[in-house]
Amino acid sequence: MHPESNPDVRWVASLADVSEARAQKFVDEAQGDRTLYRHLDRMHRLGGRPSYVEIDAPIELYALVRLLRPRHVVEVGVSSGVSSTYLLRALDREGRGTLHSVDLPKVETPQLARGRHRYPSWALPPGRSSGWAVPFPLRARWDLRLGDKRRVVPLLAEEEFPVGMFVYDVPHNEADAAREFAAVDRRFQNGSVAIADHGPGGGLCAPLRRWARARGATPLRCADFGLHGFRSAGRGRAPTRRSGAAR
Repeated sequence: MHPESNPDVRWVASLADVSEARAQKFVDEAQGDRTLYRHLDRMHRLGGRPSYVEIDAPIELYALVRLLRPRHVVEVGVSSGVSSTYLLRALDREGRGTLHSVDLPKVETPQLARGRHRYPSWALPPGRSSGWAVPFPLRARWDLRLGDKRRVVPLLAEEEFPVGMFVYDVPHNEADAAREFAAVDRRFQNGSVAIADHGPGGGLCAPLRRWARARGATPLRCADFGLHGFRSAGRGRAPTRRSGAAR
């Protein structure tokens, strides 16, 4: 693993609707947590994945939780649990909140690992389960649900709790994404934040653009990554673009 070296403070500040100075405080806090990074690095090396590919912006996710202080965070896509770990660390520092994670494990077999056609880099090593790198002391606030997101996300959205932050970190087609975003939207409030990973250099998908528009917002892109996010301004409001990291 390699630590994130250049977090997008402007993107965090824009999504949280705070000053860059305030966003920088929590970005620095996450980067300064070397104990957490060393744990994740050690777990990935033990699992034979020193260069494991994960969501591109764990530092930004941590800072957003610290700024938004959500009671409930929903994450779709876990793999080894790097993003989960930073989300849980932020909730732990807040002293409240639950991370609800959805994952459908895909295990890379030794035969495929030696062949030309490998599973994606986020597939689990043999003998590992979803979130295997997450420190055990942080798991008290973790609600991990295994299964196909097409079924689990709508079921999760039927539960009576507000979603303050939503992180969608999975390969997706537009039809499935649109249905899942619509399900989560039922639990969104003014000020809730949605983030979707579109892969390295990926462009904004139409379902996230439509969802943002319906929520009176304009998606902003995290610098150098395929992450786009928006902050809900409420249904029916005219979309406005905040100053910050739109690219």
